[in-house]
Amino acid sequence: MTQKLNILLLLALAFQAKRVCGENAAVPNDGSSGKDSPASALVSDEPKHGVSLPAFAPFSVPNAAFWEQFAGGLEPHWKGSQASKDGEEEARYSGEWAVEEATELVGITGDNMLVVKSEARHHAISAPLDKPFDPAPHGLVFQYEVKLQNNLNCGGAYAKLLTAPLSGEFSDATPYTLMFGPDKCGDSKVHLIYRHKNPVTGEYTQHHLKQPPTPPADRLTHLYTLVVHTNNTISVSIDGSERRAGSLLEDFEPPVNPPKEIDDPNDKKPSDWEDEEKIPDPDAEKPSDWDEDAPLMVTDEDAVMPKGWLENEPLMVEDPEAEKPSDWDDDEDGDWAAPMVPNPRCAEADGCGPWKRPLKRNPDYKGKWTPPLIDNPRYKGEWAPRRIANPEYFEDLEPYKLAKIGGIGFELWTMQSGISFNNIYLGDSIKDAAQIAKNVWEPKHDAEIAVRDALNPKPPKVEKSKTSELLELLKIRLADIALSIGSFYDALQRDGVAVALREERSGAIASAMAASGLCWLVWNLLAFVRLLRGSAVPAQAPSRASTAKDASSNSNSDAAAEAATTSARPDGGSGGAAVKRKTAKSDKS
Repeated sequence: MTQKLNILLLLALAFQAKRVCGENAAVPNDGSSGKDSPASALVSDEPKHGVSLPAFAPFSVPNAAFWEQFAGGLEPHWKGSQASKDGEEEARYSGEWAVEEATELVGITGDNMLVVKSEARHHAISAPLDKPFDPAPHGLVFQYEVKLQNNLNCGGAYAKLLTAPLSGEFSDATPYTLMFGPDKCGDSKVHLIYRHKNPVTGEYTQHHLKQPPTPPADRLTHLYTLVVHTNNTISVSIDGSERRAGSLLEDFEPPVNPPKEIDDPNDKKPSDWEDEEKIPDPDAEKPSDWDEDAPLMVTDEDAVMPKGWLENEPLMVEDPEAEKPSDWDDDEDGDWAAPMVPNPRCAEADGCGPWKRPLKRNPDYKGKWTPPLIDNPRYKGEWAPRRIANPEYFEDLEPYKLAKIGGIGFELWTMQSGISFNNIYLGDSIKDAAQIAKNVWEPKHDAEIAVRDALNPKPPKVEKSKTSELLELLKIRLADIALSIGSFYDALQRDGVAVALREERSGAIASAMAASGLCWLVWNLLAFVRLLRGSAVPAQAPSRASTAKDASSNSNSDAAAEAATTSARPDGGSGGAAVKRKTAKSDKS
C-alpha cells in the first residue's frame, strides 16, 4: 500500500513540474547536461514570425543637397556635441549616439540607422552639407524617417536645418533656418518653425505653424515630409499622406509681416477719463424700513413634528450582536463596551432624537442696501491708446526665400532611448522624395506591418446577428424594469405613492403599465374572436342537414334527431328503445 502511494506521489510531482516548466524544461539534444548551457540555448529570444524580410540595398539620389543612409557609420561625417545648453552649464549634451540596425519590429535586414542610446539626457549631433543649400530658386523639400523603438512618453524627434555658415560646436544656440519633426511632451505634434530676419531691425523671429498635425505613436518606421513651395505655400505629409497645408504668410504665429500701425506705447489714459457707463445714484437714500440685519433664514413656526418621529430614541445604540472578545482583559484593556451602530428603529421612523423646527427663508430679508445705478453723465466710452505708424513695419511677400542652409542637426531632450533616424533627404525635388518613399521606405514599412501582425494576430471578429442584439437589449431593459419596480415598491412603502412616483425616473412603471394594457387588450380581442365563432356554429347546422343526400347522411341525421328528442324528455328513459325499434325496422326492410 505504501509503495503504491509513493508511486502516485511521484507521478503527481512529475505532472506538476511539466505544467510549471512546459517546453522550456526540455533537455538539450546535443548530449550535454544543460547545466552550463546559456539561456538562449534553451529558449530562443528571436521571434519566429515567419515573414520574409527585404535586404538593405543602397539607394542613389544624385541631385540631393544632402542624402544620408548611414551605411558608413558616424565618423567623420556626423559629429556629436559636447557643449552645454545655452546658459545652462549643468545641461551638457552627454547623450550617446550610435549607428546600428533596428531591434524592434525589424522590417529590413542590414539597414543601419542613427539611434539615440541614452535616457533622460540631452543629445546633440550634426553633419555639414558639402555646400550651402539655397531654398530661394526652387523651394525646399526635406524628408526623413523616424522609428520610436521604445515608444515616446516625453521627448523630441525633430531635425534642425542649420543656417550657413556653420560656426562653433552645435547646441541649442546654433542658428537654424527651419525646424521640423515630431515632438511629444504633454502635447503631441509635428513641429514646423522657421526663422525670418526682420529687414528693418536685423533680428530673427521664430514663426510656428498653427494647428500642427499629430504624429503616430507606434513602433513602426514613419516618413515625415516637408515641402516649401515658391508661392509661399507649405505641405506637411506623414507616410506620403498630406496632413497639413498652409501659407507662410497666413498660417504661422506670429505673422511674418508686422502690422502697419501699433498702439502708442507712450499714450496714457487721462486721469479724468470716465469709462464706466453706469454709476451708483448719488442722490439715492436707503428706505427707512430697510433692515440690513434681518437674517436670511428663520425658524418655521408653523412646522409640526411628524407623527412617526421618535423623540426618545437615540440615533446610535450598542450593537446587540457584538460579543466581548475572549482575550479582553478588563484590568489591562479597561471596561469593555459594545460598538455603536445606527438605531434600527430610526430607519423605519420619520426621525429620532430631539425634534427641532426647520428653517425657512425669511420673507423680510432684503440684504445689504446699495444705491441703484444710473447713466454716467461724464461717460466717454472705452479708452484705447492712439494708433501710430509701426517703426518696425516691413512687407516681405517672399518668405519662402529662407536663409541658406549649411548643415543638419538633431538637438533633443528625451526620456526614452531607441529613437532612430534614417534616409535623410534635403533638396528641391518632390519627385526624388516620392521615389525615396516608394523604393526605400514603403517596402520596409510594409514588412514591419507584416511582422507586427504575425507577432500579434488579431482574433477573428464574431459578428452578432441583429436578432441576438435585440434580444440582448430586451434582456437588459427587462432587468432594468424589474430593478426599478423593486425600488418603486420600496419607496411606495416607505414614503408613499407621491414620493415614489416622483423618484421613478427610468420609465419602468410606465413600461409595466403599457405591457399590462397590451396584455389586457390582446386578451379581450381573443375573447371577442371566440364569441364570434361560438355564435356562428348554430347557423351552419341546418345547412349541413338540408344538403345531405346519401343514405349514410340520412341515417346520421335521423340518429341526431332521435338523440335530440331523447335529450328533450325529462326522464330520458325510452330514448334507447326508440332507437332500437327504428334500427330493427330498418334491418327488416
